[in-house]
Amino acid sequence: MKFRQLEAFRYIMLRGTTAAAAAEMHVSQPAVSRLLSDLEYDLGFALFDRRKGRLYPTQEAAEFFRSVEESFLGMEKLESVASNIRTRAPSELKIASTSAIASSLLPLALKEHNKYFPDERVIIHTDAMSELVMKLQTNSVDLAIGLQLPQLIGIERELIGHARFVFSARSDHPLANKAVITAEDLIGESVLTVVDHSPAYWSELGGVLSSVKSQLKQNIMIDTSHTGYGIIAEGMAVGVLEPFAARVWEGKGVIVRPFEPAVYYPYGLAYPTNARQHKSLYNFTQTLKKVAQGMKEFHYDLT
Repeated sequence: MKFRQLEAFRYIMLRGTTAAAAAEMHVSQPAVSRLLSDLEYDLGFALFDRRKGRLYPTQEAAEFFRSVEESFLGMEKLESVASNIRTRAPSELKIASTSAIASSLLPLALKEHNKYFPDERVIIHTDAMSELVMKLQTNSVDLAIGLQLPQLIGIERELIGHARFVFSARSDHPLANKAVITAEDLIGESVLTVVDHSPAYWSELGGVLSSVKSQLKQNIMIDTSHTGYGIIAEGMAVGVLEPFAARVWEGKGVIVRPFEPAVYYPYGLAYPTNARQHKSLYNFTQTLKKVAQGMKEFHYDLT
């Protein structure tokens, strides 16, 4: 395989046609077609079905593209690092975050950070935890914010604190009249279920609900809390969810109440191993931790 072949394949996948890929690469369309044919020959399998003059990616192409894209993201990071070394002054801060943090803690921290770095460009990626890991391991971001990751190769971790999950329902739900909600209160209710690539994260919540699980209706499954709060706002279900996104939904027909027994999950920062802690990144992480300490969502008795 040659770099130019992979480049042609990537542009076809991103732009959809050989003509568009040729324009990106500043070569002729036949040249792109030759590069693609040579790549398929080297790989030993077809990347596209050719029907009526159009290219349709095969399943093998989709699988191969994920690794190709990771490689190109790594190259882009190398170019960025080289530029930063030349200037010794980073021009941008790349952050990856889960959606709940991105809509609550992150804006507060960025507002404060901007007072000291008003001209800095900030790039924010909102991702699931699996995508956060990939971006960290390919050095595509300076840091990630979300549930604390397990020990993983190529990633350094720093704990922010523990977040206490809350019960949430629509404001006219009968349980809204209770000050504290327990697992027994959920019997007979439609309760949201969290789907995640790392189910171990939710083992504590599952354990708390295990005694009443057979008496719950759990036919709606979500993978982001904003989706969950949206469903709750329509009165379709109740849930025990992370507290950050609740900031966005409280006042929009959604209420939150303490849930007992308390369920806590660790949240933290993560960095690519050996990342250069430049002044801007250091300032941002300190600001973020300070803002987090002032949020009621976090619990700081870490002993």
